[in-house]
Amino acid sequence: MNILRAGTLSALIGFLLILCVAKAYSGAETTLSISEELATSIAADLFPVTLSLSKGNVFLTEPRLLFLDKQRVSMQVRFQAYDHRPEEDIAVSKMGQAKISGILDYDQASRQILLHDPRIDELVFDRTSGVTLDMHSEMKAAWSVLVTNPIRLEIPTHPYTLLIKDNIQDLSYDGKSINLKVLYE
Repeated sequence: MNILRAGTLSALIGFLLILCVAKAYSGAETTLSISEELATSIAADLFPVTLSLSKGNVFLTEPRLLFLDKQRVSMQVRFQAYDHRPEEDIAVSKMGQAKISGILDYDQASRQILLHDPRIDELVFDRTSGVTLDMHSEMKAAWSVLVTNPIRLEIPTHPYTLLIKDNIQDLSYDGKSINLKVLYE
């Protein structure tokens, strides 16, 4: 709990510094680096997420961003795949882990984060059975139907992004950090 408070306090202090710098240097441009840890914290504000499948749902939690190489970033999540249809006497719930990856980009016009060439790198249930094999197939099929290239994401409303989200001009990724080019007007 103290780590969470320290992280929140650090983010708040960072925002106050950004705000002070922004007011002092109106029209200034700067680059802010986001580490894997901070990116995970920012992404966590989008979770939990529930995705509907033709038979059941998938509940995603515990996001963790991973910087794979100089091009691709990955998000690892825990999932609960469940199918609850009491009228058919069906109640199934299975847990697992998934990783998706893609190439980060930014669309300044729409102010959205883009994930080009998105793919599922891992989709593993904690325990394998005939039911999980069916769920695995359905989850892969839903990915093929529902996922666009690129995936478009709104900038999360997180204390770190709250004050800068309207001033982000570009985003780059170098394998070690996500870099936001920010222009304060």
